[in-house]
Amino acid sequence: MPTEQSESTPQGETHTAPAVDITQQAITPTSTTQRVKNPKRVAAGKATAEKKRLALEGQNKAAEAYRASNKAKATTPAPDPAPTTEGESPKSSGLSTTQWLAVGSIVVSLVGIYYKREELKAAFAKKTPEPTPEPPRVEPEPARATQPKGFKK
Repeated sequence: MPTEQSESTPQGETHTAPAVDITQQAITPTSTTQRVKNPKRVAAGKATAEKKRLALEGQNKAAEAYRASNKAKATTPAPDPAPTTEGESPKSSGLSTTQWLAVGSIVVSLVGIYYKREELKAAFAKKTPEPTPEPPRVEPEPARATQPKGFKK
């Protein structure tokens, strides 16, 4: 690379690398002291890893048993519903008790709003007196000025 031409340099000039040895480093790449591990900490880590492994195995076994039971339930056919006679009334009337109560409360609130509206109409009719017609004016209106309003030129 020291004799190659760079794309950005004009023709005829060459770009040379500095004569510096870059293999030397300020610090050594490998540490001379060995790291001493705490044996209690290592033993605790191994025990924790073993507990996690056993717990995951237990969860996997439980999941397999659950899937197998669900698969067995899915393969058995559902029993046929009992035939109903035509004389009987159906057990559900379409809406549950809670739903009927909700419909009833809506109806009651609408009726209450209607009657409150009627009360307010009656109260406002009593408060506002009917307008009385004004008597006709007997005095003539003053004559208007013939000069235009505004600045004089």
